[in-house]
Amino acid sequence: MKQAILLSSRFTEGSFSFKYLGVPLSPHRLLASQLSHILPKLELSIQSWMGKHLSFAGCFELIRSVLQGVVQFWISIFLIPALVISRIISLCCNFLWIKDLQRNKSALVAWKHVCLPKNEGGLVVLDIKARNASFFAKQLWNIHLKTDSL
Repeated sequence: MKQAILLSSRFTEGSFSFKYLGVPLSPHRLLASQLSHILPKLELSIQSWMGKHLSFAGCFELIRSVLQGVVQFWISIFLIPALVISRIISLCCNFLWIKDLQRNKSALVAWKHVCLPKNEGGLVVLDIKARNASFFAKQLWNIHLKTDSL
């Protein structure tokens, strides 16, 4: 029956994982390798800002508005593996403190302190790991509500 439908409709049988509107789809949890395409995009953005003689405030604002805007899209859809999250944080931290993606130098302030609210001494940068967990919990809650209403 499946072959008859495929022949009459002229569709080909596909398989997971594939991309739909640029978003990878899979019946299983996505691996770090499937989401690693985010990192080169972030690195390319940072590389284009490197020679601009930006102040600390300029770098900070680019991280908050541009880089974390891109990351916000992906963390709202998928549970991002810890390896990818740590690499994203490393890129942001290196750009903010030393303005170089290749060198690793200790930061002036730990990233977890940068993510705190202003009244606690932070800079109100998005805590990617916590935000990703909250989006995932929200998705689970929505699924729970839908199954209860059935």
